[in-house]
Amino acid sequence: MKWVGKFIISGVSFILLAALVGCANDKTNLEDATVPLALGLDVKDKKLHYYISAPVFSKDIQKKSREGGGIAEGLRQSRNQQDAQFPGSLAGRNFQVVIVGKQLLQYKDWFKVLDVMFRDPRNTITDRIIAFDGPMADIFNFQAKDQPPLPLFIKAIIDSGSRSSATVKTTAQELHRQLYDRAMTPSISEIKIENNKIMLKGTTLLSRKGEYRTSLTYQETSLLHILKNEAEPGVSLTFPVDDLQQSLPFNIDKVSFSLGDISVKTKSSHENGRFQFNIKVKSIVSITEKFLEFELLGNSEEMANKLSKEMKKSMEALIKKCQNYNIDPFGYGFYARAYQYPLYKEAQADWGKELSRAHFDVEVDLRIGATGAVE
Repeated sequence: MKWVGKFIISGVSFILLAALVGCANDKTNLEDATVPLALGLDVKDKKLHYYISAPVFSKDIQKKSREGGGIAEGLRQSRNQQDAQFPGSLAGRNFQVVIVGKQLLQYKDWFKVLDVMFRDPRNTITDRIIAFDGPMADIFNFQAKDQPPLPLFIKAIIDSGSRSSATVKTTAQELHRQLYDRAMTPSISEIKIENNKIMLKGTTLLSRKGEYRTSLTYQETSLLHILKNEAEPGVSLTFPVDDLQQSLPFNIDKVSFSLGDISVKTKSSHENGRFQFNIKVKSIVSITEKFLEFELLGNSEEMANKLSKEMKKSMEALIKKCQNYNIDPFGYGFYARAYQYPLYKEAQADWGKELSRAHFDVEVDLRIGATGAVE
């Protein structure tokens, strides 16, 4: 039986060798490839402009990225233009970020420009979709010695910002789901250039057709995460608790705190011809900053009531803001669809408008669990 064992070993060795030879023939050296990691899209003079940024894998070149762009009617149609601007084989399937300009966001159904990303299975659909407030050329030509390459830097600030609830992390796949689900409207992260730095700005809210509606600040985005019941412990908020009218370079009337485990319960009903939503938010909080003179240890309940009142007021203002734009980034349509389906079905074609008529009752119950190491 020894010859059988030798035959099997020889056969396996031959297969592995053939596989290695095959891989060697198909290999592409990084120096010979162009891998764009950032895609920018915007409208200028009523024409679609695209921008791409690809890292340069060469120790002899000081600038570690190469940028290109042009005018095109579609991404696939622009492929020849892209090939003409970059040496080597262009592999446009691994974008880390897709940056969309505010001018393009003014158009309905702009998302169809990304059709090739979903139609060709070789493309990734985990690209972060980001709105940019400013001329697109500014960010693709932005060079800073103290930051990593543009695509990696933007991806990093989006990921870290979403973990702290300062923005949302919406991938191409997630945006596709949000655009085609009638029970909610989409939201994407937003960046800007300020004081010669690329900065996270907050969140952009879109209509069901993808058009720009309004923007949210960091704190409004945190409240959005809480209302969606997606906020993680550690979310930081700041509210004024005294109506002090003093002009100082810092806020002496505000208190900052971080939330622990957050309980959010949402109930829906339909009364008097419109949807009703009852929202109860509970959390144990830790005071992280306080400038005003207020003795916390003996008056923690009074401070908790003040913070609860301010948080309730801010949440109601955020909901009202979205109602004014006929949008539902919270996903309250899911509750209506689950519990009042016949009535939701009648309104689903224009759910945002129906939500603008809805009545909201928000309750916030915060309890102070820690006041810090000093009084």
